[in-house]
Amino acid sequence: MAAARHFSSLLHLAILTALAVGAVTGAPTARGEAAGKISLPAGFKAELVYEVPAETQGSWVALTPDDKGRLIASDQDGLLYRITPSPIGSDPSKTKVEKLNVKLGMAQGLLFHKGQLYVVVNGQIGSFTSGLYRLTDTNKDDQFDRIEQLRVFGGAGEHGPHGIVLGPDGKSLYVVCGNHTDPPLFSSSAVPVRWQEDQLLPLITDPNGHAAAIRAPGGWFAKMDLDGDNLELFSIGYRNSYDLAFNEAGDLFTFDSDMEWDIGTPWYRPTRICHVTSGSEFGWRTGNNVWPSYYIDSVPAAADAGPGSPTGVAFGAGTKFPEKYQKALFAADWSYGNIYAVHLTPSGSSYTGEIERFAFAMPLGVTDMAVLPQDGALYFAVGGRKSASALYRIVWTGEGVSADSPPPEVIAVNDPQRIFGSGTPPLPPAEAHALRRSLEKLNRPSGPDAIKQIWPHLGSSDRFIKNVARTALEHQPFAEWQAKALSETNVDAKLNALAAYARCANSSQQEAWVTALTSINFAELSPEQQLDYLRVAALGVIRLEPLQSKTRQKLVSALDAYLPAKNHFVNRDLGNLLIRLRAPGVVNRLIPLLENAATPEDAIDFAVSLSAVQEGWTTESRVKLLDWFDRAAHIGGGHSFFGYLVSARDRFIAGIPSADRAPIAERISKPLIEQTAQIDVQSRPLVKQWTLEEVTKLVEDDKSPRNFANGQKMFSAAGCYNCHRVAGAGSSIGPDLTGVGGRFGAGDILRSVIDPNHTISDQYQQMVFETNGRTIVGRVSNISNDEIMVSTNMLDPKKTESIRRSELDNQHPSDVSMMPSGLLNTLTDDEILDLVAFLRSGGKPDHEFFRSAEGQ
Repeated sequence: MAAARHFSSLLHLAILTALAVGAVTGAPTARGEAAGKISLPAGFKAELVYEVPAETQGSWVALTPDDKGRLIASDQDGLLYRITPSPIGSDPSKTKVEKLNVKLGMAQGLLFHKGQLYVVVNGQIGSFTSGLYRLTDTNKDDQFDRIEQLRVFGGAGEHGPHGIVLGPDGKSLYVVCGNHTDPPLFSSSAVPVRWQEDQLLPLITDPNGHAAAIRAPGGWFAKMDLDGDNLELFSIGYRNSYDLAFNEAGDLFTFDSDMEWDIGTPWYRPTRICHVTSGSEFGWRTGNNVWPSYYIDSVPAAADAGPGSPTGVAFGAGTKFPEKYQKALFAADWSYGNIYAVHLTPSGSSYTGEIERFAFAMPLGVTDMAVLPQDGALYFAVGGRKSASALYRIVWTGEGVSADSPPPEVIAVNDPQRIFGSGTPPLPPAEAHALRRSLEKLNRPSGPDAIKQIWPHLGSSDRFIKNVARTALEHQPFAEWQAKALSETNVDAKLNALAAYARCANSSQQEAWVTALTSINFAELSPEQQLDYLRVAALGVIRLEPLQSKTRQKLVSALDAYLPAKNHFVNRDLGNLLIRLRAPGVVNRLIPLLENAATPEDAIDFAVSLSAVQEGWTTESRVKLLDWFDRAAHIGGGHSFFGYLVSARDRFIAGIPSADRAPIAERISKPLIEQTAQIDVQSRPLVKQWTLEEVTKLVEDDKSPRNFANGQKMFSAAGCYNCHRVAGAGSSIGPDLTGVGGRFGAGDILRSVIDPNHTISDQYQQMVFETNGRTIVGRVSNISNDEIMVSTNMLDPKKTESIRRSELDNQHPSDVSMMPSGLLNTLTDDEILDLVAFLRSGGKPDHEFFRSAEGQ
């Protein structure tokens, strides 16, 4: 399938052809400048407010408005500055900047409230260490002259203490800290204080050592009084959220970071917009222990944004933007030069998000954002890591808006169903929202009536209501509800109650738990319920150790017959559980799943699981796993990707008994060598030189049911899964294509394949860099004061070129798509039709495109 090797690129291009963006004001790109030419939707304009002199004022990473129409900023490694912006539309020279007369700074969170400035110091400046400080102007001379330390935080650096925001009640503060910040001694906790790693198989830590010693709870949010008292742990399980913001309904949101070194692994999670609710757990764990978002004891993100480096967030309330943008959450991506507008839609008691690429430039290392109600503009700082820094603002002019204006560039539309599982029918959003809030008040010991209030909602289909019902239950005395959990008859409520039981009980109470769990017939459950069942079983196995042989046998008897299943995630979770339970014959069932996996990520799941098994092997099955590792050496991924493969292979080899090594001694003695990233596809003959008109007519005229399996096969064989996800399967290097059929017609999809250079989305457009007589083509992946790092191979993100800023002669967008033309020329009529149907269906086998198709 020669030309088909390039299908994976096709989605970098264009299946996201959202044409968006009108270029507007911004400095022309040149060496050393803080930002390139800023693109915005029609009607918006960007203005330079102030260029920060690096030698004297550093690089700004935090902003807050005061009550006089001014801004306060912090240098990442220096002091605090107050800015009186120039009037909108005027020359930046009219902006006034003064250094505050306090020896405090290095802030990654600032909040001005009622004349006082709250400062989250990250690191050590003079005698001040990481913590929360309050500055006060005691003599009313418009200068802060009193410094109080309200809280000490045990962390520093880019994963240390970060943002701060005023609570909706005006009487509380909320802070966010990254996963390298030690949790302090809390006065109370909305999160049940019993977190663990909670994974069945031994951890593989990051091969490059990142966060290797960090354990749960990971990054966390806390709430406190205005004086820093009554510190409550609010939510956990984040990697490294930098900022936080409340919407008009009083709900808290953040933009959590990915672990870009994990790209290509099944545990990689893209950057995510998260609705931060009381008592919630978002499942970050170190190494390969990251939780899937479907775990019953976790909650999902509102939207996924792909790879990036999240920094500041701010809601548009107070701007003079159109209403849609006044309600949007603006979220900054530092590494890829984006400001996203996240349009949040109530979904049950939470939200799902549509992510619009609102502002873009290269470079545009946005660090923080703030709204000034006095002029209605959205201000943002660029800088960080001692790079060139500046202050900009975005204003609404309405100019250039017409019926012909291009639509916003939407990069992600998440399925509202992510909020819902099985269980009782969902409530209307307003009612669901009120119910969730009422249950959150029970995230503490709450008296004799609490269990009665909680219990009816344990089986809710709304995952946020279901989750807070469980956390609230765990706060109540175990003895008062354990019998009720065991006797519950509703399957969804019972599974949730048994999850709480497993987290609260001890090993002496395992017999009642396993009897209650195994009374549920696994075969009669939906795939969603089966995943809940397997997570509950895993929690019991992990938490109730040591397991009695009777408990182990009951679980094996109840579940062993169902491996393999039809669902990949059921196979993964069930396989891991049976491995932990030392069930017989697991190897012989997982090896075929490994060899026939639909995606590289799916295969890695099974290989990592198999690497932890020490029993049940034959020489033949061991050779099959070793062969897979050899093939996997060609798969590209993030900086740690190959190291994870090596670690899994080493673990497997270490578990081979000496007596069994002779037949494979030569194989296991050779180290695994990383190969050039490639897509391994079968060579296919040319069918014909398809034109857009021919293929469009082919699709328009087709009325027959298509073949889902063949469409998925074309998508997989072409290597598309190496970069993209469809229906939860695949990689996150490129955009998720599950919703592409709902946003683009067949003609748009086909044009992007046949004529890839016709329209290239800004988000996936490469840049051409000219430096010292060399030309480098790629995308910026990191910036610093002296260097720009450019990723030059989308299949292997760790392949980068470094360019010294002082040696950058020119840069401009490439007008050549990363996807070559002729991609369909090796496909037959039916293969094209099946592939297009697969894409348009969002990977749903029950879609109308496939009804009555043979083989379905």
